[in-house]
Amino acid sequence: MEFSEAFSPARAIRDGIAAIQRAPASLLVGGFAIFLVDACASGGGNGGMPPLDDQQLSREELIAVAAVVLAVLAAGVIFGFLAFLVRCWLAPGWIRLQRHVLEHGTDSFPALFSGGEVFLNFIGWRILFNVVSIGTFVVSAIPGGALLAVGVLRDANMALVVSGVVLLVLLAVPTSIYVALGLALGDHAVALEGAGPLEALDRSWELTRGNRVALFVYLLVTGLFTMLGFFLCCVGVIGTRAVTDVGTTESFLLLTVPGADKWAIPSNSTP
Repeated sequence: MEFSEAFSPARAIRDGIAAIQRAPASLLVGGFAIFLVDACASGGGNGGMPPLDDQQLSREELIAVAAVVLAVLAAGVIFGFLAFLVRCWLAPGWIRLQRHVLEHGTDSFPALFSGGEVFLNFIGWRILFNVVSIGTFVVSAIPGGALLAVGVLRDANMALVVSGVVLLVLLAVPTSIYVALGLALGDHAVALEGAGPLEALDRSWELTRGNRVALFVYLLVTGLFTMLGFFLCCVGVIGTRAVTDVGTTESFLLLTVPGADKWAIPSNSTP
C-alpha cells in the first residue's frame, strides 16, 4: 500500500474509533496507563526552589536550603528516570495490544504487558532518539545562536539579534522537524518488528523517505484530533489519544504487513 494511502488521517481516526468500540476495556485502560506514564516521565525534575525571605540567611540556613534544593532535584531526576524505564517497558506492549485488536477485534489485556522481550531494545532506541533529536537541534541552532549572542553582547544590537532569531527559525526549526519525521516510526519498528536501536532508526528513515509531507499532514491532523480531548474536561484526551495511537499503529501495519487491510478493524473489512 502506498504511504499516503496507509497514513490517511481520516481513515486512521475512523478505524481508531471502531477499534475502541470493539475492544473498549483494554484500549481505554492501556490508553490511560500510557498517558499517565508519559505525564510522569515529562514531569520528573520539575521541583521548584523553596521560597526565601528577603532577610539575609545565615551560613547554616544557606547550607540547609542548598541541601533541600539538591534533594528535590535528585528526587526529580530519579523519578523521571524510573518513569522512563516504565514507559520503555509499557509502550511496546501498548503497541502490540493495538495490533491484536486491529487483527482480531477483541480485547487482550495480556498483550498490554507483552513488551518485555524488546525492553532493552526500546531503551536503547529512545536514548538514540533523544540524542539524535537534541543533537540535531543544537547543531542547526549554532549559526543563529552565535549571531544572537554576538548581538546581545554588543549592547543589544537589534539588527544582529533579529538576524540571529530569524536564522534560528529558518535553520533549527525545519531541520528538527525533518529529522523528527524521519524518526517517527521507530517505536513501531522496535515493538512490532523487534528491531534494535540502529535498525529502528534505519527502518523509520527508509519508510519515511520521500513521504515526510504526507506524514506531517497525518501527524498534524491526528494531533489536532487528540487535542480535542482537552475540551472534554481534559480526561477526554485519554480517549482521543487512544484513537490516534491505534490509527497510527494501523497505518504502520498497512504500510508494512501484506494483508493487513483484511483484518478485523480496517474500514473496508469491518462488519
